[in-house]
Amino acid sequence: MSRTPIASLILCLGTSLPAFANAQEPQQAFVDPLALYGPRVAYDILRDGEKVGDHQITFSRQGEALVAETSATIEIPFLFLTGYRFDYQSTSVWEDNRLTSLTARTDDDGELSEVSIIRDDQDMSITGPTGTLELERPLLPTEHWSQSFVEDQQVLNTITGHVNNITTTTIGSAFVPAANGIIRANRYRLDGDIRLETWYDPVGRWLGMRFAGEDGSTIEYRCRTCPAQLARAE
Repeated sequence: MSRTPIASLILCLGTSLPAFANAQEPQQAFVDPLALYGPRVAYDILRDGEKVGDHQITFSRQGEALVAETSATIEIPFLFLTGYRFDYQSTSVWEDNRLTSLTARTDDDGELSEVSIIRDDQDMSITGPTGTLELERPLLPTEHWSQSFVEDQQVLNTITGHVNNITTTTIGSAFVPAANGIIRANRYRLDGDIRLETWYDPVGRWLGMRFAGEDGSTIEYRCRTCPAQLARAE
């Protein structure tokens, strides 16, 4: 089975090189994920409506720091075998609502990638498969659990170690499916190095996303643990 583009798209894999200048750090509203999600949030990964993987994030405190640990696994069968497998693990540390460090490891069907991010005051160092970047403007990583992810024009790709350029368009509200029912959501379309539609509830909780795979399939994240009291059309 040939390599699939699905995993790369799911985690916003891009290949653009950074384009940045000296600037102030964007002032995004950061909401405590423990207040939004509790200690854990989980998503089903669907391909044309069929479940092919899981994505989950756990949140904890270590002193004054917030720690977010993300894991994702995708298995696509081919005949009676696993034709494709993808595994992703990352740990990010946040202090004073700012990313201070991140480590990520990706196994894309046998192709390994490791990325590390270290922040020192206003500077940020990103080491990935193609080398090290030094940024003078801190950026957010491609971690969808924070709605701040869609509020800037550049984000750090946690698979490639590159900077991705994006534009975000608000496309109104809708009711989106989740394991507990239908949830009211604010919808956003991302274009540029990342192309997808993503959804957040009115308090900023990530509900999922949808995009087209290069093979013509539809890939969707669907929240499995979002609170039942929000899982209704109001």
